[in-house]
Amino acid sequence: MYQIIIFFILLLASTANARLATVVSVTDGDTIKVVDETGLITVRLYGIDSPEKKQAFGLAAKDFVEVMVKGKVVNIAPVDVKYYDRYGRTVAVVMLGTQCLQEQLLLAGYAWVYPQYCKKSFCQAWEKLQGISAGNRVGLWTAPAPVQPWVWRKHK
Repeated sequence: MYQIIIFFILLLASTANARLATVVSVTDGDTIKVVDETGLITVRLYGIDSPEKKQAFGLAAKDFVEVMVKGKVVNIAPVDVKYYDRYGRTVAVVMLGTQCLQEQLLLAGYAWVYPQYCKKSFCQAWEKLQGISAGNRVGLWTAPAPVQPWVWRKHK
């Protein structure tokens, strides 16, 4: 199954829109800042939602992303041509070599698949990865009743 997921992610990352960039900072578990030949870009990780910084596991998610990609060259593959969110962030799949950052966050238990926005064919496979981390009780799944960030934001 992982080979199929990686194939689709690499296919997405090899599109004309994909570009190499260096991660200069990590805002939180699902937002990074990168520099490429065009300058500084804020990237929102497509299809997932990590706990907010003030939420349980929010800082752990941010730390995980920092260890994974800060200071490293990644491949930024926007999900659609000129696809930005309402905050002007580029929404993309982020690859570090053959590793998909979103998949790593899901497997480590630091993100949920964001059903409202994850609409690509590989999102079902990502849900299975989320199920693996939940079943293994890692990351946020060690909590008795973890709260999705989109629910937490409504009640903060």
